[in-house]
Amino acid sequence: MYHFIVNPVSRSGKGLILWQKKIEPILKKKNIPYRVEYTKQRGDTTELCKKISANAKNEDNCIIVALGGDGTVNDAVQGIEDFENTTFALIPTGSGNDFAKDMKISKNVKKTLKKILSAKKPVQIDLGQVTTDRTVRKFAVSCGFGYDAAIAQKTTHSILKKRLNKIGLGKLVYLFLGIQQVFKAPDADADIEFDDGRKIHLPKVLFAVSMVHKYEGGGMMFCPKAKYDDGLLDMCHIHSKSVPGFFAALPFAFSGLHCLFPGIKLEKFKKCTITTSIPLWLATDGEVWQKADRIIVESLPGKLKFIY
Repeated sequence: MYHFIVNPVSRSGKGLILWQKKIEPILKKKNIPYRVEYTKQRGDTTELCKKISANAKNEDNCIIVALGGDGTVNDAVQGIEDFENTTFALIPTGSGNDFAKDMKISKNVKKTLKKILSAKKPVQIDLGQVTTDRTVRKFAVSCGFGYDAAIAQKTTHSILKKRLNKIGLGKLVYLFLGIQQVFKAPDADADIEFDDGRKIHLPKVLFAVSMVHKYEGGGMMFCPKAKYDDGLLDMCHIHSKSVPGFFAALPFAFSGLHCLFPGIKLEKFKKCTITTSIPLWLATDGEVWQKADRIIVESLPGKLKFIY
């Protein structure tokens, strides 16, 4: 059974139209059995995925198809409890589509739906998990700690982003706030301890982002060697920040060449602990949820069954 979760206001209010005009007619024409649920507020996707996956073992083939972006994927993986019997698929309709970009999922709704309906076997892709003293959250794309999470926090409350989204220029907000947050970033030191015994001290850390996929923040390739099925997480960390040096490196993040600049390093790991001298913003898949001064980040190899 296909379970479609539709955010009616995604893609600046076009989510419902996409469902009614491009998706549902194809399902009816092909006599595909399906159910549809509409989200009304933040958190609905998580609750719907929890409800659907709770009954997954009683279905021959439980497939959740979500319409949305990275935030929708994040909400979905929080809700899915029976990963063994639940398969997930995405039709990208959000403003932030880093997950879809790395998975090479077409923005053409009809083309993507056709591939989902014809998929024979799901692939097993990795997820990540971050633990703080208050909670545990999974992530599908990235776990940002510091600068990039601060950008996400500002973007969430940005009136400008909402306005630019209406004309398809929402990603410009990431660039504007990215520049702004370099000047506002707090001075914090960080210590990272990896499961293989490596220990790193980062004076004046700007951020440490742990990633399942290559892209974050609207297409920045912070971890160009990240693979979503290798059982590992990739990390990009930047320390001893200097404003001119960072501005010089930032444009190269779109091509993955930023790591050639001093103070920017890449790591691969299964599990690590990050401790900072002061609490920093923490985000998963661009969704900010708290400040923390100690986090544990780990890979969940092959956790998610995915079709595309």
